[in-house]
Amino acid sequence: MTVRSWPALLLLLCLFSAGLDAQATGRTARPWTYWWWMGSAVNKTEIKRQLTLFAESGLGGVHIIPIYGAKGYEEQFLPFLSESWLEMAVYTVDEADKLNMGVDMTLGTGWPFGGPWVDADEGARRIVIDTLALVSGDAFRADAKAIASELDLQAVEAIFVTDGRRQYNLSPYLRTGGEGWTVPDGDWRAVIFGVRPTSQQVKRAAPGGEGLVVDYFDRSDVETYLAHFDSVFARMPSPPGVRAIYHDSYEVYGAQWTEDFARAFRRQRGYDPRASLPLLSDTYHRDRGPFLHDIRATLDELLYEAFARTWTAYGEEHGWLTRYQAHGSPGNILDLYALASVPETESFGCAEFGIPGLACDPDFEPETFGRPSILMTKFASSPAHLYGKPLVSSETGTWLGNHFRVSLRQVKPHIDQLFVGGVNHVFYHGTTYSPLDAGYPGWLFYASTNFGPTAHFYNELPLLNSYIERCQSALQSAAPDNDLLVYFPIHDLWSTADDDILLQLDVHHSEDWFEATPFGRTAADLLARGYAFDYLSDRQLQALTVGGGGTVSLRGANTYRGILVPATTYLPAATLDRLLALRRKGVPIIFQDRLPTQYPGLGGGKIPARRLAGLTAVSDVAAALEEAGIANEAIRTMGIDFIRKSTESGKRYFLTNLTGRFDRGYVSLSGDYQRVRLTDPLTGVVETVATQDSFYLELPPGKSMLVETGISAPSADTAIPLAATDTFAIGGLWRVTFRDTTGLELQASYTRDSLTSWTEWDDDLAFFSGKATYTTTFALDAAALGAGGYRLHIDEVYETAEAIINGKSVGTMWAFPNELIVPADLLREENELTIVVQNLSANYLRRYDREHPEWKNFYDINFVDITYQPFDAGSWPPSPSGLSGQVTLIRMADGG
Repeated sequence: MTVRSWPALLLLLCLFSAGLDAQATGRTARPWTYWWWMGSAVNKTEIKRQLTLFAESGLGGVHIIPIYGAKGYEEQFLPFLSESWLEMAVYTVDEADKLNMGVDMTLGTGWPFGGPWVDADEGARRIVIDTLALVSGDAFRADAKAIASELDLQAVEAIFVTDGRRQYNLSPYLRTGGEGWTVPDGDWRAVIFGVRPTSQQVKRAAPGGEGLVVDYFDRSDVETYLAHFDSVFARMPSPPGVRAIYHDSYEVYGAQWTEDFARAFRRQRGYDPRASLPLLSDTYHRDRGPFLHDIRATLDELLYEAFARTWTAYGEEHGWLTRYQAHGSPGNILDLYALASVPETESFGCAEFGIPGLACDPDFEPETFGRPSILMTKFASSPAHLYGKPLVSSETGTWLGNHFRVSLRQVKPHIDQLFVGGVNHVFYHGTTYSPLDAGYPGWLFYASTNFGPTAHFYNELPLLNSYIERCQSALQSAAPDNDLLVYFPIHDLWSTADDDILLQLDVHHSEDWFEATPFGRTAADLLARGYAFDYLSDRQLQALTVGGGGTVSLRGANTYRGILVPATTYLPAATLDRLLALRRKGVPIIFQDRLPTQYPGLGGGKIPARRLAGLTAVSDVAAALEEAGIANEAIRTMGIDFIRKSTESGKRYFLTNLTGRFDRGYVSLSGDYQRVRLTDPLTGVVETVATQDSFYLELPPGKSMLVETGISAPSADTAIPLAATDTFAIGGLWRVTFRDTTGLELQASYTRDSLTSWTEWDDDLAFFSGKATYTTTFALDAAALGAGGYRLHIDEVYETAEAIINGKSVGTMWAFPNELIVPADLLREENELTIVVQNLSANYLRRYDREHPEWKNFYDINFVDITYQPFDAGSWPPSPSGLSGQVTLIRMADGG
């Protein structure tokens, strides 16, 4: 282990400890953003300007990630961790703090961890299989040094000789200097199991960050990597006081060995793996699966101990929080997420919702990217709930759609899906540092949704940010309230005899390792039935303690009423022992469909029948859960997704309708209550309803609601549900004008008697992106001016629409449903309606990209589209723009 300077450590502890109080400032309630520093070509003027814009839009913080740069700006590149780079980082933290914003930072550039200070002996490694043809009668020497030199290996782990029928292990001779072996007659070959570097370089590295990826399975190499930062910071009078350090999703390609692997394996599994290495090339051998299990379990332990514990302890030692994306790792991601201060998941690609009018980008390829899933999000939120960690974050909006074609109404349902999955700390992916002189569209990162100042929705972004702040304020200030723990049978996965040694739990593609397994099917069924549950690992199971009434908890955090074990074949002896011990203490332990039959691993064997005596498996899980006192939420079966949390006064729900199955009606929640308090997070409007049972809920597709239940009667007047009584179509002529700054030859105004996409009106308008103003008048009978208020509804909005009635704004439609509340006293018998619409920037890019292809001028991957082909908007069809369909005014009155 590298010895660190105590003066440097004390300085770092003082400077970074401020990051731990970040949640108390309220910054975490607001969304944060990834901030890509291209080439780290940053300066103080631009940092201040951009941070000010971010703060004004409602962001709570930024996450600095240095990456490759823009061509033509090389003289402004600041090498990573250079004195000038660190000066900019310190300045960023100081300026952000003045704006009540926080700053997180990646301990590296691009991803994964690595850099120029990682030498060849510290880089990632893999086991390889090479063969040498042997000649009958020759003396073959098992000389490790000579063979490694001949085959360009870092080390030789084992040597076997075989003629296809017979096999001899010459590995013991490797340790004696290579005793000769006379090759018999026949077609003999030597099979060499050696170690080579993966030679993987840091992906999307920034200047000064290029280099080899570190060996994540070697504690000494990880410590040496981290010690480099200490040596840099120790030279500074004032290092950057960031809130948290970050690790991206595990993308270390092909690494599955390390120098100490055999010794670690022998310590954990009780036998030397080198004698069994031929099983790696024998795909039909019955012991291959058990041996692969043992290799994978060892890699899991090494990654957990050598990297994850080392890195998170390093963060704690320096006063930092740690944000960790464990997914993609060749280990149990439940345990890895649990080590972080802030477990972080990822919403990558486009989910299929049932919201009418919402569709994924036509270029999105689900077979390439997969789809975001609540069940994947639970792998990050479950350990947070179990250990009482207050924050769960998400990388949000990655490749949600093609560049310039993502709308806020696409973003919101994906964020709602994250909230339901347990996320309460959203990070946009993301925003690129882009100087004013870069022009339009500026510097952009190839894989993100642009949430920066050049985004077409940037003027409306504060609306989304306010929505997120209301939701996250509620979610962060309540405790999790899930009832059930579902055991994750990872040993079944590790025992599969796949071709690849590595089994990486990728949340983008979970079809095989999750969805096709009994565990995945059980989780999906529990979600569909409305049960509130978290996942549980073997390590976490061991740490559970039993409370009153047979409940379990971990470290006194959130309590659960039972444990469900999905159908599994392999169960470690220690896990079975712990389940039986908990059962004896009154904890409901439910085995689904069948009992386990095997201990995992090469030395595992069959579980004796006496160990399973008295246990039964159930096929009717719902009945077993009811017997255990675990109820479901019926609203889920109606098409409403939810997360339930607890407060001192009752339960708090976040409800969202991501389907087309529910609109409005009476619903009930579990538990006892005498009131429900409904808060619309879009508007902040609050209503309180007195009820002990059902209550009227208006939640059309795309809408969400915060609901709190209480056992005491409401102290204020309660709301009476309002129902639609009359609908007035706003027809007549519309006058439409466009604010064009791009040189199109547009008419002064357009007159329309029906609303369709303006791209159909003339050829030039097919290239217009920006704001258009629609104006019309309408009359109402005096009898129609009711006291219940109104709703303004528009069939289709592409993409945001601010409504102004009689000179007063009543809000902006930017999310589903396309409705706004209109105060009753605002309407008269004669009225003027103005609607200001913003469309996507895609239509303008259709022309701009043809005329100015030089804007795509970046190093590394440059700029690609969602299919990872060179970006070309010139061939795109026009995107629908403006208003379409009917505009109606809905009168509301008492009833419902």
